[in-house]
Amino acid sequence: MRIKGITIAFLLLFTVWVQLQAETFDQKKLIGKWQYSAPAAPPNYTSGLINFTQAGDSLKGELVIGEQKMDFSSITIKEEVISVTINLESTPVTVKFKLVNQKLEGKAETPDGPVEVTASRK
Repeated sequence: MRIKGITIAFLLLFTVWVQLQAETFDQKKLIGKWQYSAPAAPPNYTSGLINFTQAGDSLKGELVIGEQKMDFSSITIKEEVISVTINLESTPVTVKFKLVNQKLEGKAETPDGPVEVTASRK
């Protein structure tokens, strides 16, 4: 009976460990500069750079369009979906990306509706 209890406890711990491993995303894959394209976005926002940097254990990012730099107000990663939020013209815009074949693919949720966004390493 005691061996059965130990076995069940071990299996439960192993299951939790596997779940945690499945949800882990290596944020180091994002560090660097990404050239983004959003052809359906308003003219000033159709292309630019996304810079991801590491600050301690945190991931920081900014959007660069021409000479203008805007920091992301938040970055979260959950189940391999990278969500970034930025205030554009006093409006929060959230972009959700997935890393697919070394490219970021996703959608920006804007007041005018969703906009496709892709980014490649620069």
